[in-house]
Amino acid sequence: MTVQVRPQRIPMSREEFDRLPEGPPYFDYVNGEAVDGNRPTGRHQQIEMRLGNLLWEHAHAQGLGEVFPQIDVELPSGLVVGPDLVFIATERLGGYDEEKGDFHGSPDLVVEVLSPSTASYDRVDKFQLYHRSRVGWVWFIDPGSFTIEEYQWTADGYLWRQAVGPGQVFMPTLFPELRINLQALMGKG
Repeated sequence: MTVQVRPQRIPMSREEFDRLPEGPPYFDYVNGEAVDGNRPTGRHQQIEMRLGNLLWEHAHAQGLGEVFPQIDVELPSGLVVGPDLVFIATERLGGYDEEKGDFHGSPDLVVEVLSPSTASYDRVDKFQLYHRSRVGWVWFIDPGSFTIEEYQWTADGYLWRQAVGPGQVFMPTLFPELRINLQALMGKG
């Protein structure tokens, strides 16, 4: 039996949110609430680390931009989210605040590694925020099945581009030269 744990939501002003100490726990700031639901498993963290490194190596080798794990992203609406991984193209890096380690604007790609405590929040609430903020690409990763889903922003909603299952090679539309077999990357296949 799977138990669905809902993220904790704490009503507070933006000023109160800005005074919170750096995590853990890490909070998003959405619609007047600090949202804490991130209870990542070891596999979740390993996927974030291994995939993040692969994306970072690719982005740097190609001169494409930067990849950051777990940074605060202040969307154009002023709401703050913390995707598992963020890619920012070189021409948009002016929105990165080196001192605070935050990005202000819409990333080119966000990657959400799903956890039982946050899967619904990531797939519904954050997905809608990403769309309103025109985040170009969103990937959802299921750490249990090693599935990757890719979505592309359109004015009418996100366009599902592809889903790749365990042991299959994911060829991201955003990075056409990159090949990712998540199961093999994690040493499970």
